[in-house]
Formats: sequence, structure tokens, C-alpha cells
Amino acid sequence: LRYEYPVDRLVAAAKFGRQLPVARGLGQLLAAAMPALSLPPDAVVPVPLHWRREADRGFNQAEEIARGLCDDRNWPLRVDLCRRVRPTPEQSALGAAGRRENLRGAFAVVNPRALARCRHVLLVDDVLTTGATMGACAIVLRDAGAEAVHGLALARSRPDLA
Repeated sequence: LRYEYPVDRLVAAAKFGRQLPVARGLGQLLAAAMPALSLPPDAVVPVPLHWRREADRGFNQAEEIARGLCDDRNWPLRVDLCRRVRPTPEQSALGAAGRRENLRGAFAVVNPRALARCRHVLLVDDVLTTGATMGACAIVLRDAGAEAVHGLALARSRPDLA
């Protein structure tokens, strides 16, 4: 979807307004709007938030979007494979280069044995702007042994915002 009205307002309500049902509904919307996959994923991994930010928000919006998607498609949600190990400033205030630098060393695989059994990993996030977050997370998963990592975001920001 495009990150514009009404999607932008729904994402903001989920992310900053503690609207858990909205986040799960967005996951169902993602399931309906997403392109067909050649293979179902062995693991659906939401882009993790640092534990402090998740505590402030009350939940990880990417996890709840992924939960709605997984419930709809009957796919395995795996929140135990990757974690954000370093708190990072909000990406929204940074340009493309700043976003990549901001995420250096931010993610780590926490369950390499379980990840090794996952040939196809689907990363899920709320909004894709430059791809820096999803890219940093995908690299960590690939380096730890995932054969294929694909990314899926609910919305894509306008190219002039990247």
C-alpha cells in the first residue's frame, strides 16, 4: 500500500496510539493486498523493536501486523529468532545514509539453531522508506544461516521521502 491517507493515519494510530486491534487489522489488510508467494515462509519474523521502545509503546507494531498476517495465512510467527540489541534513534528524522549508519549493529540472531531450520524467512515491517531497517535485519538473518530472506511491508513511503 502507499503510505498516505488513510494508511498513514492507521499506522500512526497503531504505532503511537497503542491501538493493538488496528495493528492486527493492518496485518489482515496486508494479507489481502500482498502478492502471491511462490513458497510459503518457514518463519515470519517481525522487525524487532528494542525492548525499551516496545515497553514505551506497549507492543511492537510490526509484530502485531505480522500476527494478523500469520493468523490469516496460517503461517508460523517467530518472534524468537531476531532481536534489536542496541537502542537506536527514530529513523523518521534521518536520511538514507543516516538510517543505514543508525542501524549498524542494531540486530542479532538469538536462536541460530531454530533459524537454521528455516529455509525461507519473511521479514515484516510497518513502513518501508529506504529499506535500511529491513536490509540490516535481513543481513543478520542471512549471515546466521537463513537461505532466503524476503521482506514485506504494509506500506511504502513516497520515493521523495526516501
